[in-house]
Amino acid sequence: MTYGLLVLLTLGCHTGGSGKDGTDTTTDPPSETDTTPGTDTPTDTPTDTPAASYHPNGYMDPAVHGLEAKLQDQACTACHGDDLTGGELAPSCDTCHADGWRTNCTFCHGEEADGTGAPPLHIRGTDEGTAASFIPHRAHTTDTTLHAAFDCTTCHVKPTDVLSVGHLFLGDTTPGIAETDFSGGLSTAARWNATNGSCASLYCHGNGRADNGSINHDDAINGCTQCHAGPGQLARALTMSGEHSRHMLQGIKCSECHEATVDASNAIIDITKHVNGTKDIQLRAGMTYASGRCTGTCHGNNHNGRTW
Repeated sequence: MTYGLLVLLTLGCHTGGSGKDGTDTTTDPPSETDTTPGTDTPTDTPTDTPAASYHPNGYMDPAVHGLEAKLQDQACTACHGDDLTGGELAPSCDTCHADGWRTNCTFCHGEEADGTGAPPLHIRGTDEGTAASFIPHRAHTTDTTLHAAFDCTTCHVKPTDVLSVGHLFLGDTTPGIAETDFSGGLSTAARWNATNGSCASLYCHGNGRADNGSINHDDAINGCTQCHAGPGQLARALTMSGEHSRHMLQGIKCSECHEATVDASNAIIDITKHVNGTKDIQLRAGMTYASGRCTGTCHGNNHNGRTW
């Protein structure tokens, strides 16, 4: 196909048109023959323009057609081919979009700040703030003072490209909604309640021993004791594993057994060793831990294979 013919086909698809606004409400021009109100399909034939000019003027602008595609108001595959490489009625989407757009998450949603495609910038191109369906996306997809960044697979089935099944067009029955799937994360039993914005059966907001945590998405995270017992919480210490309660009753600091994770003030010093699904034990010099037993001298006491 020559460049000139390609341009003609592209312009024929994306210029002219009936002035459709992409919503097919009663405000659409009466000159349009709309056989399926509420949806935009190639069978909606504008009677006041050539048949080749399906889209309105300026439709090539991503700000105009991008949202319609993401919300599936337009079934792009009907004209541009099942794989968007072109069909009988329209050219390949690759003709206009830059190389790599199919696998670039931030091409359609999210921001380049973390590259994950996760909000706060939603597919509508806006930051919905406290009205967002899930406020703390960025707190999960970037490093924080408490944990390393989680991949999208922690809470979702992560698509490999724009046409991954269930992502867009192919098998996606809920346009504009990102379904949760915790099977690839730390809390395989977790459940998300979209009605009240809460997560339950969580490891990452539990006491570290099981998938027993819960949290609302607008809750603030206020230190260690929001999830598990900490200094001064002796009653809660009884719920912890092994000899935690005995050590805490004696005022033993967390850093004496987890010195690679926290310092003496209980600040996290290695975020990769916290909320990672692993019990990271690093004892002070002269102490060893193996098969649930401690040996050596620690906090003034001698341990000789003492059972934890």
